[in-house]
Amino acid sequence: MKVFIAGGGTGGHFYPASAVAESLREKGVTVFYFGTERGIEAVKEFPADHIELFDITGVRGKGLIKSLKASAGLLKTAARLIKVIKKEKPDSVLCFGGYTSLPLGLAAAVTGTPLFIHEQNSIPSYTNRILSRFAREIFITFEYTSRFFPERKTVLSGLPVRKSLKEELRVSPGDARKILGIEDSRTVLVFGGSQGARKLAETALKTAEIMDDIQFILIGGKHFPQPESLPENVRYFSYIDTMGIAYQASDVVVCRSGAGSTYEVMLSGRYPIFVPFPYAASNHQFFNALWLKEAGLAEIIEEKELSPELLAERISEAFKKDLEAVEKSLKSISIKNAGEIIIDRVINGLDR
Repeated sequence: MKVFIAGGGTGGHFYPASAVAESLREKGVTVFYFGTERGIEAVKEFPADHIELFDITGVRGKGLIKSLKASAGLLKTAARLIKVIKKEKPDSVLCFGGYTSLPLGLAAAVTGTPLFIHEQNSIPSYTNRILSRFAREIFITFEYTSRFFPERKTVLSGLPVRKSLKEELRVSPGDARKILGIEDSRTVLVFGGSQGARKLAETALKTAEIMDDIQFILIGGKHFPQPESLPENVRYFSYIDTMGIAYQASDVVVCRSGAGSTYEVMLSGRYPIFVPFPYAASNHQFFNALWLKEAGLAEIIEEKELSPELLAERISEAFKKDLEAVEKSLKSISIKNAGEIIIDRVINGLDR
C-alpha cells in the first residue's frame, strides 16, 4: 500500500503528520511526503520513503502581488503533483492542513484519489475548508470543530502524538526531575512553543521572583535566549527535545494553546494555564482552550491582561486545586490512540 502525506511549514502540522507516517511505515505502508523548503521539514527529518520539498509559500497576510505569486506557485505545484499521482498511483492521500497541504489535496481531487484530511485546531484553516469539499473523511482534534464540517464526513480522532512522547509520559515525576537536574518540589513549566514567546518568558521570570517558594522550568525558545541573571528558583532551557519529561517534572503548565501544546498537556494530565497567541488565525488558540476552561480543567489569561501579579495569582489558585483529580479528568477526555484511529480509516476505510 502507498500513502501520500502533506502537512508542514510549522510544527503544528508537521508533528502530527510525522506521528502518523511513522506508524504507517511500521505497518509496511510506503509513505511519500510533500512539504515546503521554507518550513520545519527543511531542517527536521520526516519518516518517509520519499520526500519532496517545494518552493511554495502561503497566501494570507500578503499584498496583492505577493498573494498572486504565491497562488500561482501553489497551483503550479498541484499540477506537478497530479503527474506524480498518475505515475505512483497512491491508494490514498492524507493532508494535515496549512498551505503546504493545498497542492497535494487539489491534486488528489483532480485525479479522484481518496482524500483524507486532519484539522488540528478548533477553528479550521482555509486550506482544510477548501479541501473538505473533496475529502472522504475529515479527522478533527476537538469536538468544537464539528460545526464547520458535514457531520457524515467528520471523525473525532484527537491529535496524533509521537510515540517517544507517550513513553516519556510514563516516567515518574521524581525521575523526570532527576533527569532535568532539578529539585523534587512543586514545579511550574513555562514555554511558548518552538519559537518561544518573549512576553510570556519575561512575565514568568518576574512571577518567579514573587513566588520564590515555587520552582520554575522556563523553555525560552528561539526568541528568548538565556538572560545574564536568573532568579534562583528558575531553571532555563533554550529547548527540550523530551517534552514528555518536562511535563512529568511539573505540576502546573503555563503555555500557548496551539493544538499540539493543548493536546500534549491533556495527555500529561498537568493543570494548564493557557495564554493564547493573540494573532492566531481566527483566534483559534483561544477556542482550543475555552472548552477546557469551561469544564474547570484549565485557566485562560489573555495576553493583553498578562502580568506577573495575575500569573502568580492564577498559579497559587492552581496549587489549591485537587491536581490528582484534574489529572484523571484530563487524561480521561483525551484520545490516546488518535494515530491508530486515523490509520484504520485511511487503510481500511477505502473498502467502506
